This record gives sequence, C-alpha cells and structure tokens, in this order.
Amino acid sequence: MESNAPKVFCDQLPVELVFDILLRLPIQSLLTLMCVSKAWKSLISSPEFIKNHRKTSSNACDTAQRKLIFSISCPPVYDCLTECSLYSVLYSPTAEATNMITDPIFASSVTQATNIQHPAQKSIEIVGSCNGLVCIAIRETRGWTFFNSTDDMCLFLWNPSIRKYRRLPHWGFDFEEYSGVVTYGFGYDGLHDDYKVFTLLSNNLRKNLRRKVVGIYSQRTASWKMDEDFQKHLPLDNWSLQDTRGGHFVNGKLYWAAISNGYGDDRPENKIVSFDLVDETYGDIQLPENHMEKVSFWGWNIGVLREGCLGLLWLHDDLKHLEVDIWILTECGIRQSWTKMFLIRYPEDPGRGFRFDIRFQPVFLLNGSELLLKLGSRLVLYNPEDGSYKDLDINYNLPDAEGDLKVDMYDESLVLLDGHDG
Repeated sequence: MESNAPKVFCDQLPVELVFDILLRLPIQSLLTLMCVSKAWKSLISSPEFIKNHRKTSSNACDTAQRKLIFSISCPPVYDCLTECSLYSVLYSPTAEATNMITDPIFASSVTQATNIQHPAQKSIEIVGSCNGLVCIAIRETRGWTFFNSTDDMCLFLWNPSIRKYRRLPHWGFDFEEYSGVVTYGFGYDGLHDDYKVFTLLSNNLRKNLRRKVVGIYSQRTASWKMDEDFQKHLPLDNWSLQDTRGGHFVNGKLYWAAISNGYGDDRPENKIVSFDLVDETYGDIQLPENHMEKVSFWGWNIGVLREGCLGLLWLHDDLKHLEVDIWILTECGIRQSWTKMFLIRYPEDPGRGFRFDIRFQPVFLLNGSELLLKLGSRLVLYNPEDGSYKDLDINYNLPDAEGDLKVDMYDESLVLLDGHDG
C-alpha cells in the first residue's frame, strides 16, 4: 500500500499499521492531524482513506460518532436545527443539544439559497442522511402553509462533521409544466460510488395535467436527469405517499409507505414502493400476509429500524389496548421475509401523554434489545422484555412552539473532504 504518511512514522512503523491506526481515530482527531503536515493532510483527504474510514466507523457502531438532529415541525421555526451525540442521549444524566448551523459561510449560503427574503418564510428540511452526508431542502413557508414551488427551493449536500457542503444545481426542468415537489429521497449507489438525490415532481394543476416526473441528481456527474416514463413502471396516479418529507434509505434502495385511493366499493390497499439507486428501477413490496387488511392509512408507518433493515410499524386501533407491532424485512422484495420482532404496549400512566400514531418513530435499536423511540415530542428508551419506558432528559434547545419533534440521524465521516463549492 502506498501512503503519504510522514516518514518519521514510516521509519518506525509499517505503512499498513499507520493507515490502520488512523482509520480508528474519530473525525475531530483526524481534522487536527491534517494541520500537522501536508503529508498527513494528503493521506487523510485521499478518497481511499475516506472510504475505508467510513466503513470502519460504520462497522464499529460507535454511538459517540453517531449524531441525532432535532427540529420542530411547526412554522415558523423550521430553520432551527440542533444536534447531540447518540451516546450523550443514552448515557448522560442530561443531554445538551447544540446549534448545527454555526459555520458562517454555510449559514450565509442557506440564507441566500432562494429568492425568499424574510427568514420566517424559510424552512430547512432534512431530506435524508447517508454515510455522514445530510441532504437538506430549503423551501418557502408562510404561516402554516408550505410552498413547494421548484422556483423557491434548493437542495444541499452537507457534512456537518467537517463543515463542508455542496449546493446542488437547479433542476433545469420545464417549470411551466412541473411546478411542485411531491417527495424526496437521498442515498448511496455503492456500485458506482455515487450519492444520488431523488425528487418526484408534480404537474402544474392550472394546466389540468395529470403527470409526474422524477428528477435524479448524481453527485458523480454533478447533474440532474429527468425520467418522464417512470409511471409506466410504477403507476402512482391512484396512490398517495405517506411520508412526503423523504424516502427511507436501506441497502441501496429508497422506500415510501403508500396507499391506493379506493373508489366505490374498492377497498384501499397498502404497500411499500421502492426505488433502486443502482439500476434506477422501481418496485413495490407487499405487507405481511393477512396482517394489514384493516389498517388505515395513518395506522402504519415504515422506518429504518437497524443497520440494513427496513422496519414496519403497525398500530392496533383497538381502543381498549393500544399496541404497536414492530416487523423487519430481512430480505427485500420477498413478502415471506417479514419477521415480527416485538410488540410495544401503550404506557399505563396517562400522564405521560404518549400517543401511538403517525408521530411514533423508532430511532435506534440497541444491541437487539432496547429501542430508542420518538413518541410525540419526546425521546424514550423502551425495554420490550418487561414493557418499561425510561424518559430521557434532553435539552433540545429548540424554540418553544407547538408541533412535533422531528428526529434524524447521521454518522460522522470525512465524505466531501476532497472538495466543496462553498
């Protein structure tokens, strides 16, 4: 293995050992070492080291290097993002979240991102995260109303750990025909070593058109391409997507919960639709057999339950006993691979104010046992063995406002260290 490590170390240690030692260091230590010499900087910022460090950190599952992002789904405070390490949330008596957008250059870029002049009319939404990169969308909002116009929206790829970002070019599509964003998605194409952003654009209703188009951004080519024929492969005219904020990324694919719009005597159907970032094809997954026939649109949800596993959450709408079934899909695309992990019972103490509805979100599964959950606007640790809950003391440092807590997660990495356009 060739290496640019300083000779003082290479004379005493094998190059492979130096490389391996550096792979085990946290991000902030590596950033400090980059200031030691040009050789260290060249090594640490090399694509080979960045990729290997990301894989090593991911395999280690270090809760200290995993960060939670907090925001509130209530205008006009969408522009506030705070973060805290997962380790602090789980093990500190009181976890303290800090403001994420502290870099003045990035903050200025966000401020000037669109034509929106008033700060209270600008929202920052997390589209998704992958390998340390966070994709965010800046769009217009007034009061409780969102404006999804493509003219007043822009997207960023952002690595908060190293304060690097890349503003995506505009779609460049015909805005007279496609005027709104239905949903997003962000993930990694491992085959081509490419990060991609998926956007589903709707037609201009004033022209009475019933068309949608998919826009796919490739970081590798730094360009968008448009797929106007996607509905031939995945017709969505009579389907509604549940989570319009962003698809769930698992093993190279994006997933959304979807329901058909039943007409007449036709019963609505539930399914999961997918998009493969590698070959850019569409598909769908049937829910567990004989299990989801009576569930309503808002009675189920999906999420990433643990590394590489898509999770399914089903709300029992029995008023006497509120419960949530947790399932995982062990092999994507095969209906028989759904496996029920455990059942979560509603807390008996009504003073907690928990509600198992669309605000229920699994955040992280600890060692296959305890589950970190978002319930309404708080985080709790649930033990499925005895059904107990542990309230977590977290200072989110978010403005006081009505609305649900929004929780996203990313792993610290060096991705984008080889350059940015900020």
